[in-house]
Amino acid sequence: MSQHQIHLHWDASRDEESYTWTLDNGVKMLAMDPTGAMEKPDFMDPEEAFLAAICSCHLLSFVTEAARQGFAVQRYEDHPLGALAKNAQGRLYVAKALLSPRASFGGSKQPSKSEIESLHEKARAKCIISNSVLTEITLAPQVKE
Repeated sequence: MSQHQIHLHWDASRDEESYTWTLDNGVKMLAMDPTGAMEKPDFMDPEEAFLAAICSCHLLSFVTEAARQGFAVQRYEDHPLGALAKNAQGRLYVAKALLSPRASFGGSKQPSKSEIESLHEKARAKCIISNSVLTEITLAPQVKE
């Protein structure tokens, strides 16, 4: 099985609210506590990163499933929404994630509305991140009638 690793760095001696994620390819991302992120819109907070991971995984699974059925995804867009709640122990967690993906397809083979919905369900079932979390993930695909 594959393994994944990042490097996280925070230095309290520098009196900074932010910290750095260095991805395994060397790319650095600035992150910070969500309470301070309003003042610094270029910083990502952990909850946004979590939502981005869910959404990205669904995208990759969807494109893969579409290709397996002979459909060429040309564009894919989503504006996911995450909601925090308290669990049974009274601790905050990302309780819900609503994905509202919109895909367009190239080529002569165009999927029907039901085929697109089926592709999303298959992608949801195969997404590694979705299968790894307690978050309730809801799909509301945006499909042209």
